[in-house]
Amino acid sequence: MTRASRRARGRALVLVAFASLGAAACDTGPSGPGTITGTVVGDATLGAVVLEFRGRGVEGFEGLDDTRAYGAAVAGARDRHRVVLVNPAGGDIRFGMRVQDLGMLPPAVMVVAAAGTDDRPRSAGGIEVRLER
Repeated sequence: MTRASRRARGRALVLVAFASLGAAACDTGPSGPGTITGTVVGDATLGAVVLEFRGRGVEGFEGLDDTRAYGAAVAGARDRHRVVLVNPAGGDIRFGMRVQDLGMLPPAVMVVAAAGTDDRPRSAGGIEVRLER
């Protein structure tokens, strides 16, 4: 083996090593079906919220703790789902969103409507939705 071919082979091995490291660094976490945990953060009087999700791979919703969840795909709209989350105790509202692949980007979420524990409509301002894998 000539000196030039050994250098070329060495460079190729270094490039393969760097490519492998780069691919490992881009790991987005777990993949495959699973549940993304969500928390709707509001004040103590927040009792219900309607959320709209836009994105692929949403399969359903479930309430966590004292929360009840009622979700469905939006008729005539591709990759859109709405969920009504109700927590009669008030405060933060926890839920699970079942997805086809945890490795995909989570869907975009928007607060459509909100109500207090007194069942009266309230402003969606100041309500935050946090999603965690």
